[in-house]
Amino acid sequence: MAGKRTGLWLADALICGSWLAGDLIESKGPLFRPSCYICVPDESADMGWHAVEAVDDAVGVTRRFLFPFSLVRWAKLALLVFLMGGGANAGVSVPAAPDARIGGISGFLGSGGTETESEDGVAALDAVVSDVLSGLPGDWLIAVVAFVVIASVVALSVASLSLRLVFYDALRTNEVRLWRPFLGRFRQAVGLFVASVGLWSLAAGPIALAVLVAAAAERPIGWGPIDSLATAMGSLSVGPAVILGLVGSVIVLLATLALRLTYEFVVPAMVVEETGVLAGWHRVWRAVSGEWLELLGYLAVHFFVRLGTAIVEGITLVIAGSAVVVITGSALLLAAVPLGGLGALASTAAGLVTVAIIGIAAAATLVALTLPVSVVTRSYVIAYEVATLGGIDPELALFHPDIDPTSTDGN
Repeated sequence: MAGKRTGLWLADALICGSWLAGDLIESKGPLFRPSCYICVPDESADMGWHAVEAVDDAVGVTRRFLFPFSLVRWAKLALLVFLMGGGANAGVSVPAAPDARIGGISGFLGSGGTETESEDGVAALDAVVSDVLSGLPGDWLIAVVAFVVIASVVALSVASLSLRLVFYDALRTNEVRLWRPFLGRFRQAVGLFVASVGLWSLAAGPIALAVLVAAAAERPIGWGPIDSLATAMGSLSVGPAVILGLVGSVIVLLATLALRLTYEFVVPAMVVEETGVLAGWHRVWRAVSGEWLELLGYLAVHFFVRLGTAIVEGITLVIAGSAVVVITGSALLLAAVPLGGLGALASTAAGLVTVAIIGIAAAATLVALTLPVSVVTRSYVIAYEVATLGGIDPELALFHPDIDPTSTDGN
């Protein structure tokens, strides 16, 4: 019982820490409610201000969703938080000029001394594959490598979006399952990826175009359309140029807002309605159309919620990172003694291997120390977004009754 109370206290401390940046204005007077981030009308007013009410609701949801503590449940949530996301952000590097002999296998084998039959077989296979690749035009080889890289990035991005849907599915069922929901939501994740790419293109396109035109105005970049556009833009007067800049800014702003609403409102609507991204957007549009003040209030409160959680995560990272750096430095010093000094860590093979092992262990330790806090903060932020949507339109309420503090069916 004491452990449970300690866990609940810790959750409250972490969640309330995300409020530090939001408590900027004290509630005063009969028209304002206490415990709010911003001054808002009382509940007797016409506006519901669900974005403010959701701040408290998200606390209750997070507590009920994460506690009582279960190691298996937290391990699954930690995996989801670590892997889920959106966008093509996988870091993949491709060598500028691929070696004609793949991986230099034959050279490595040739330095080993006595050749075995297996080495001869591998060398023969290497020679055959290399001859095939050398017969391909360079453009084809580049195209194949680019296709593999793009396909990998797309697959990882869709998988991360499917895991995001799995997290919302856990809030809906109060059961953290991975494999079945991952497969069941994969088709929705594909549609979500396509919509995300389109919105990202609209948001980043005007900025990228402006950068290219500015660069071409200084010096032609060799791409005919951009150079011609830069010449045309340079001949414009100040008025039309300002208008084009304003139009581009509006496009970027609207696309960014649409992208945010897609992840924060449309995704839970897709899970509730069991629909695709287009139908989810149509459902959300019906809910938020005419509630523009509510939406503006949500964006304002959400800013402070994210600021608060960022402060909590930053403090955790600094504390955990400092401890990991001290321990890692001590481990390197101890490992350098039998190797002959600190210089041996960088000049010998054993030293490089030791540094790599200690570095990997340090990174894994840092992730293990900070990930539990990320589970709490990410759960709270998502719970806040879902609670706001459910307040605006009760038919889109996602939470399972057992974790919904406003439900009369919960425990």
